[in-house]
Amino acid sequence: MLPFSNSWAVEALIRSYNHVYQVAYQSRYEDLGGVRVSYYGNKAPGVPFQMEFLAVDLDPIMVGACIHSYPKKPGEKFVLNAFHSEPIRLELKSQYQSLGYDFVETAMIMGLPLPVKTPRGWTHVHKIGSLEEIEFANQGLALGGEHIPPQIHGDAHILNFYAQLEHRAVGWTQLVTAYEGVGYVNQLYTLPVYRRRGIGARMLRRAHQEANHLGLRHMVLLASEMGMSLYRRAGYQPLAYLSVFRPSGQAV
Repeated sequence: MLPFSNSWAVEALIRSYNHVYQVAYQSRYEDLGGVRVSYYGNKAPGVPFQMEFLAVDLDPIMVGACIHSYPKKPGEKFVLNAFHSEPIRLELKSQYQSLGYDFVETAMIMGLPLPVKTPRGWTHVHKIGSLEEIEFANQGLALGGEHIPPQIHGDAHILNFYAQLEHRAVGWTQLVTAYEGVGYVNQLYTLPVYRRRGIGARMLRRAHQEANHLGLRHMVLLASEMGMSLYRRAGYQPLAYLSVFRPSGQAV
């Protein structure tokens, strides 16, 4: 298992996004010890593989053996997400490459202690409370190919917010509270034409307000390159890393 102090952030990430996919798309989650499995089949839109293996054991040989023995149907594709405490090292890449995996990318897991100050001043970020609001938000978000799954409505641990300008939704964020004491930002999206106006920062602050209200102790997210500067300005710090590998020769 992960032997570093911020392993709770990894567990929060795994628990949170799997909760969303289980509710929205009936995905399956299995804990095999040092490796977890998220099985999507062909139910999750936009996911170009059928399963993810999540390595919380630092021994690539053990991880590779577990993946090799896991039952798979012919033609099913998968990726491997390996968690680690420091930026990706050449040694880790080489170990997985020797087992038949190609390195794809490394992403940073970032966190923020709560509570935090959340200044007011922009009221156009709304908490979704009905299917009608999801439908309204999706009409605007469709311009960017985004879609809030209506199946998640009513789940106590999935909270959605949308930013409204010019009588339509121009962005949305999702706060997941499936891991005790932690709020996970599963989505933070703004339509391209409305970017660089501070809308993402305001949606993030609204998620912080909700997390403060719920008495959560930490925020966690998986940072994209596009959002990195926003998260740093908001006070987020690196907690752990996730490196993505895929079987050699598999196009994903």
